[in-house]
Parts: sequence; C-alpha cells; structure tokens
Amino acid sequence: MSTRRWDPLRDLLSLQEKMNRLFEDSLAATRTTPGLPASAWTPAADAYETPEGFVVLMDLPGLSADDVEIHVDGERLVVHGERRPDDKTRPESFHRVERSYGVFTRVFQLTDEVDPDKVTANFRDGLLRLDLPRLRTRGAGRGRPERPDA
Repeated sequence: MSTRRWDPLRDLLSLQEKMNRLFEDSLAATRTTPGLPASAWTPAADAYETPEGFVVLMDLPGLSADDVEIHVDGERLVVHGERRPDDKTRPESFHRVERSYGVFTRVFQLTDEVDPDKVTANFRDGLLRLDLPRLRTRGAGRGRPERPDA
C-alpha cells in the first residue's frame, strides 16, 4: 500500500475553485434580461447618450460581424449573437475552462425613439460600436418665440 503525503493547501485550492464555479454559475443567471432565457455568456456593454442620440459599445471578443444581429424597435435595441468554441480545441486536453460560449441577447431600453434607417454599426477588434441617432433631435420643434419689434 502506497502512502501519499496530505497537502492541505491543495485541498483548500480545490475547494476554492469549486466555490468560485458555484458563485459564477449562480450569478450568471442574475445578469440576464428579465423575460429572456439565462445565457452562459453576457457580453459587457457601455451605453451613453449624446445630443444626437445614443452610443452603445459592446465587447464581443472572438466574434465576427456575421455572428451578431442588431434590431431596433422604437425605444428598444436588441443585440443577439452566438460565440462558438474553436473547433480545433479538444475538450479532453483542457486543464481549465473560464471562457463562456453560447447564445446571448442584450436588450437596451432607450429614452427616446431612434431612427432605425440611420443606425450605424462598426465592428473592429472584438468591439462593436453602435451609433443610434434620435428620430427627432432633442429640442426639435421647440424654441423661443420671436419678439415683435416695438
């Protein structure tokens, strides 16, 4: 019978990895949009407003423009896509898997209606930039009445 020296640090690291996976799995379900199925992957995004409209920046590493669908409906922007694992990697050779794959859907509620015909998308180096001009620029149709000369 062979004996093996007990290494408490190895056991603690193994326990820590299991706990990390447990928390990551449970938190992944909370990062989805209500009413949509939970996804294994929720890409990070920044959205901000300009005087002309809205800008959305989304990190989509490993995707091409063909992997992403964009839909604008009134005051809603929907970005949908899928990241697939590389066919060349062999799962049995992995020592660690941290990258997420699968279908994702992000829905952004905008504060004004945008012009879907003028939306532009630029995809470069894994970064998607969407420029969404307002249907009517803020303040359009408003102004100060002219004063009649006395």
